[in-house]
Amino acid sequence: MTYEYFARVWEPDGDSVDRPSGLWRRQGDEELEYLSLVDWTWHPRDAVAPPHPDLLVPISVEQVETLLGDHERFVSYWVQRLSVAKGDLSDEIRVYRQLPNPGGVVDEVFGRDNAWISTRTIRDFQAAGPHDVPDLEPIDTATADRLIQETRGISGATAL
Repeated sequence: MTYEYFARVWEPDGDSVDRPSGLWRRQGDEELEYLSLVDWTWHPRDAVAPPHPDLLVPISVEQVETLLGDHERFVSYWVQRLSVAKGDLSDEIRVYRQLPNPGGVVDEVFGRDNAWISTRTIRDFQAAGPHDVPDLEPIDTATADRLIQETRGISGATAL
């Protein structure tokens, strides 16, 4: 028996079939499984509630293969430019990323130890608005990689 695949698409969040916020699958009448966007393997849904059926768009095996061939399409990046002139404690550029994992959204900042570490900055920004984090602006993967290279001397930090 073959799998049926579904993309989780919530258009108000900017999702599309080409850039979904999650992938799900099932075989026949079995329970849905989700693709973890952290370890890139399929997991039984267990404690993870499946999305509302209206958000699940059927996709082909070929579409799944295309999506799995480009992990970056699932990730969103932001930059925060701190400045003493604006009242910040230091001049610094911080790069953030968010993975919309079905097991829980993963928000990270590229930290001083040259590794991605957990943060609440993106979630706080999304919940409270730009007045709390005024300098957080969306960027693409290439810009995120370039900024990390320029500020930390690390190449390939955005690779998943």
